[in-house]
Amino acid sequence: METARQLHKDRIEVALTLLERVLTGAVTSRSALVAELQALYAARGIEPFRGLSKEGVYDKEIATVYLVGLYGAAVLSPGDYDNIFYIENKSLEAVEIIKSVTEVVPPETKEELRKKTEEVKGKSTEDKVFRVLRLVFTGAVLGYYPEILMVKAIKTYEMVYPDLSERLVNYAAFYSAYKIAEEIALGKVRNPDDLKILKYTYCLKLGFQKCKPSDKLIAEVAGSIYKVNKTLLAKLFAKGALPKLG
Repeated sequence: METARQLHKDRIEVALTLLERVLTGAVTSRSALVAELQALYAARGIEPFRGLSKEGVYDKEIATVYLVGLYGAAVLSPGDYDNIFYIENKSLEAVEIIKSVTEVVPPETKEELRKKTEEVKGKSTEDKVFRVLRLVFTGAVLGYYPEILMVKAIKTYEMVYPDLSERLVNYAAFYSAYKIAEEIALGKVRNPDDLKILKYTYCLKLGFQKCKPSDKLIAEVAGSIYKVNKTLLAKLFAKGALPKLG
C-alpha cells in the first residue's frame, strides 16, 4: 500500500528538477520559476495544490519547491535565493513565530506576528495571512510539518485577526478535504459510510467545530490532485459532487 509521501512522488521530482535550475543559476526570477513549474506540471499531468478555484495556483505552488529544497533535499537554507523565494522566506519567519506560541498568545507575540505577516508580499492582509498558511499547509500535506502546526497556525491567526475567523475555519475545511482525499487515495475509504464518518470526525479531531469540507471539494481534490479513479469516486460521491474528469 502506498504511503502519503509516495502520492506526491511526481510533484517532489519536479521540485528537485526546478531546484537544480535555481542552484545552477539557470532560473533567476520567481516568474521564470513559475513558468517552468507550470510547463513541467503540464507535461507530467500534475495539478498544483488547490481547491475549486485555480486563481494564482502556480505561484502558490512555489511553496512546494521551497519546502522540498529546505527539508527534502536540504539544498536550501531559510533566507536563500530571496530574489525568487521572497514570499516563502518571509512566510517561514512568520511560521517560526507561530511555532513558539503556547496556549495563550501574549500581546507582544501577536504584534510580532502581525508585523512579520505584513512583510509578506501580497495584495491585502488577508492575502498575506493565507500565504503563510499555504506554506504550513504544503508542509503538512507533504509530511514535512506535523498536523498540529497547521491547527496551531490557523488558531493563532484567529486570535491575531479575528475578522478573518470565518475564512480561517474554511481553510481548516480545505486542509481536511486534502487529508480525507489522501485517505481515499490510500485505499482506506471503501464506501460512502466510511466517507461520512471521516468527514464528520476529521474537523473535530483537529479541534474545529464547523469546518466540514464539502463533498464537491473532497471529490475534486481526490480526482484532480490524487488521481483517484472515476469508478471509486462514483461509488463514494453523489453525481452532483463529482468533478468533470477528462
